[in-house]
Amino acid sequence: MSCSEGFPGIPGIPGSHGSNGKDGRKGEKGDPGEAAQPIRGQKGVPGLQGQPGRPGLKGDVGEPGPKGTLGRKGEKGRPFNPSNRQKSFFSYKREISSLPELNKNINFNREILPNLQPQFRGEILENGTFVSKIPGVYFFSYHISAKSRVCVRLMKNSDGHMTLCDVSEGFLVISGSILLQLEVGDTVSLQTTKYNNIVTMQGSTSHTFTGFLVFPTA
Repeated sequence: MSCSEGFPGIPGIPGSHGSNGKDGRKGEKGDPGEAAQPIRGQKGVPGLQGQPGRPGLKGDVGEPGPKGTLGRKGEKGRPFNPSNRQKSFFSYKREISSLPELNKNINFNREILPNLQPQFRGEILENGTFVSKIPGVYFFSYHISAKSRVCVRLMKNSDGHMTLCDVSEGFLVISGSILLQLEVGDTVSLQTTKYNNIVTMQGSTSHTFTGFLVFPTA
């Protein structure tokens, strides 16, 4: 009998995994690698300037600094003598029983402080007129008593600087004040107008005229 070659059989089912093998021996140390070389690029173009920031909060007050050195002693001052100061003033009252003339200077004929020592005496009024001897700014005030009506004009040289008037059913007092800049030789006085019933009484102090230098200008 002759035998013929048969067909290959079907592959068998794979077997189960085997157990893990044992660790191998430690290998030899490797060669060191090449050192890294950092690569720096080119400088970039500056950017646009940003917007200003908001102001910061106010800081705390710092501690006081050290005390400074004592300065040199100043020169001794001169003793104060009020008679050496530039002064110019007057204060007068009218004690005349006759009426003042229309559009004429009112005559104030009595000093209110007549008993001052010579170095403190004020200016003398001639026919109620003040004459400036020191250039400067002056203050003037007056009080006039009248019945039913009064109108008084304050004069600087020949110019009327202020006119005050008032009317009443009975007696009244009018008063005024002003600052004037005067040069040497300027005059200040009071004049009546036609609208006046000024009270006249011997010994009366109801009419007064006062002025004084506030500060010199030269």
